[in-house]
Amino acid sequence: MNATLANIAIVAATTMTVVFLVPQMVKLIRTRDSAGVSGTWPALGFVVNVGWFLYMVEQQLWVAVLAPVVTFVSYAVILWALWRTGRELRSSYVRGLVLTVLLFVVGITGGWGSLGVALGLSYGIQLAPSIWTAYRTTDPSGISPGTWSIGLAEAVLWGVFGFFHADVGIITFSVVGITGSVLMLVRYYSSRQWVEAPA
Repeated sequence: MNATLANIAIVAATTMTVVFLVPQMVKLIRTRDSAGVSGTWPALGFVVNVGWFLYMVEQQLWVAVLAPVVTFVSYAVILWALWRTGRELRSSYVRGLVLTVLLFVVGITGGWGSLGVALGLSYGIQLAPSIWTAYRTTDPSGISPGTWSIGLAEAVLWGVFGFFHADVGIITFSVVGITGSVLMLVRYYSSRQWVEAPA
């Protein structure tokens, strides 16, 4: 794989990162329907993407730096949109603070390489509340399938970039992102079939 292909992949992944959360933000703001949408997901996402920003600056992956900046701003907007629906978010903020402390400890004790892997695995921690909420909600109508379809494509493209740079943290993020996005899409479309099935 050459550098040109890796750079094309990261530009496409960054573009998808920019639009990844837009469908969910728009749906929450327009409908105020938060059924099946976790409050912990954006709180952890905010923390993880601040971590990715610091990691990419330290690793001098300049072409990839824009993605986490746009993403942590987007997660902040989603938190606001959830708050606007009347959601209680204090416990979500506490979980975000706990993850901040854990990532800080990993970074201090294990160095930047360990932090990269921890950030990749943290994406699974970030997605877990969304997956849990979606599968426990009878009709997760608040989920935006557009967000998770974009997330799937984005995770694949980050994997291409991570493979080229032999960056274990980014590859870990890719594998976790693909798995989480597929689980969310399966849940959404299987619930739509159940809701739309004739009585």
